[in-house]
Amino acid sequence: MPSNQVSREVFWNISSTGELVFYLLAALSLGTFAYGIYLHGRRILNGKKVPFSWSQAYAKLGSALADIASNRTIARRHSLAGLMHFLIMWGFVVLFVGTVIVSIEYDLFQNVLGLEHGFWVGNFFLGYELLLDTLGALFIVGLGMALARRYLFKRPQLKWKPVDLILPVWLLVLGVTGFIVEGIRLAATSGELGYAPIWSPVGFGLSNLWAASSPEMLRAWHWGLWWFHGVLALGWVAYLPYAPKVMHILTAAVNLFLKDLRPRGQLARLDVEGAFEGDEVLGFQTIEDLSRKDMLDLASCTECGRCEINCPAYLSGKILSPREIVVKLRDQANEEIPAFGKSKERQKIMGTSIQSEEIWACTTCMACVEVCPVFIDPLNKILELRRHEVMMQDKYPETFAEVFGGAQKRGNPWNQHPTVRLDWAKGLEVKTMAEVQEAGDTVDYLFWVGCSAAFDARNQKIARSVAQILNAAGICFAVLGEEETCTGDPVRRIGHEYLYQIQAETVVEMLSNYSFSKILTLCPHCFNTFKNEYVDFGGHYEIVHHTELIKDLLDQGKLELSKSIDGVITYHDSCYLGRHNGIFDQPREVLKHIPGLEIVEMEQSRERGMCCGAGGGLMWIEEDPDKRVNERRVDQVHEAMTGKQKGKAGMVASACPFCMTMMEDGLAARKSDLQDKDIAELVAEAMGLSV
Repeated sequence: MPSNQVSREVFWNISSTGELVFYLLAALSLGTFAYGIYLHGRRILNGKKVPFSWSQAYAKLGSALADIASNRTIARRHSLAGLMHFLIMWGFVVLFVGTVIVSIEYDLFQNVLGLEHGFWVGNFFLGYELLLDTLGALFIVGLGMALARRYLFKRPQLKWKPVDLILPVWLLVLGVTGFIVEGIRLAATSGELGYAPIWSPVGFGLSNLWAASSPEMLRAWHWGLWWFHGVLALGWVAYLPYAPKVMHILTAAVNLFLKDLRPRGQLARLDVEGAFEGDEVLGFQTIEDLSRKDMLDLASCTECGRCEINCPAYLSGKILSPREIVVKLRDQANEEIPAFGKSKERQKIMGTSIQSEEIWACTTCMACVEVCPVFIDPLNKILELRRHEVMMQDKYPETFAEVFGGAQKRGNPWNQHPTVRLDWAKGLEVKTMAEVQEAGDTVDYLFWVGCSAAFDARNQKIARSVAQILNAAGICFAVLGEEETCTGDPVRRIGHEYLYQIQAETVVEMLSNYSFSKILTLCPHCFNTFKNEYVDFGGHYEIVHHTELIKDLLDQGKLELSKSIDGVITYHDSCYLGRHNGIFDQPREVLKHIPGLEIVEMEQSRERGMCCGAGGGLMWIEEDPDKRVNERRVDQVHEAMTGKQKGKAGMVASACPFCMTMMEDGLAARKSDLQDKDIAELVAEAMGLSV
């Protein structure tokens, strides 16, 4: 055979009757597959419509294709898992494309157009053979790695359900039998090939096992294994849409494309008044209330467990697992919209698949969202369930009633009288915005103190430190004093959207009365609300966290740190400053400026930092003593300090009043001699300021 005509017979050793039977089975398989896809589409489209921005489509598509091709979202901090998935995915894709190429060659060019050969000849054919053998071998390697991770190395986040063994073994048998069939065929046709063995390295290697077999035996074994392999492959295609963990092959790519490009810390605004007037449901009551993107999330979950092993509530022993939230919602959706038969009556989610203890254990830290390789958002589902429980069912932990009452009546969840909001500033040169406006002056910064720093005695020291640093640097600033009120973040994360919107409208309207360049906050929760959420209410501000401003002042040489602080320190990342808003470096850069400090990093830091346990309203809930998130975080601090202190003082730095409270409580519970200091307090001390 001329080199430019090198090819092979597609249905070698299979009769015309066998071909017909195979095509009938293929039609049945594809029909079953198509019905499964229709079913998933029906479930997803059953969700509520979500707005789609075509202006962002190009950016989303480029990002999604890069994520899919490189597997970078899977390889983040899990390089072995990323390699495993890369081998399986690309092996599967190339083998699938190879099958499509053969189908086009045989069905279109040979059977329809009547050509002896189409494009599946010569160099193209040889490259095809080499690529499929290579990727097929890597496909098997990847599946072996998957089985080893789950059953040999026993990765803690991986479950041991029967389907978790059946599916990879099914694919492994497919890959192995495919090579065996190829090896037997090559052994039987070795004198007719017309090309070198290097182009089918795996197949030719296996063909040596049957080199001494008779032609009759080779044909018999080939025929039997060919049908076994073919039926197994067609069965896989038919089963794919009905296996939730496998369906992600199709849905995950779409989910990556449709990922939410809004700021991470931004919740969707609800039309609360309109819903109340129209008797509409707020939050998630039944599966009908989920959006199409939520339903796509459910279909895309592979139960990899990354969200679970990074969830502070789960790690501390609470009932919450972000994975189980998604899986339970998916199971309820599959139950109520079954593959066969009529849809069933919709049941309430709470009490049917999700229990109240689960949603109230969430700290809203966003660790689950951060680590998900296909951008599933369990947090949004938890918050929507909270919104329904709070606003529609009036069900929530008792202590939240005091938080709601304090925010509504006195403008702060601590339920303190507004007249004491400025007590923290006694003895300091601090003006109010009203005084500045009355004098006809202007300020560069409106210093938004926040409720915690205003009313909590320990956190008042942070506010005093910030004010003294600003004065020392010659920064023109003012506070609101009694006019300041809660931004509404705590009540919103608890689920009271209506009360949050009242607070948001109050703050935006009040701020419109004053002139300032930027808002300076020391609470990351206030920072996030101003930066990402008040835009829905017409509040467009330039927001600066105190660690950002202090870093800039140090870089500009406006602060002199002359006093050495000898000690070993580690920095605790605030969830709302870090994961929600991407501020990781500035606090660390400030610590580097302080003479005498030796900085060590916790293993769980930056994007992987563990929550202090205060977010989502848990600041006001008394946790089970054996399941406190803050105490687990303190244990991680001690692990980072082990062997590093060598007689020096040990410290943990924070940049959030909520974190300060939780870390101090955790240190006390663990009877630790470590000190907890805010970044501003450390800078003030290094400047020799008396707070």
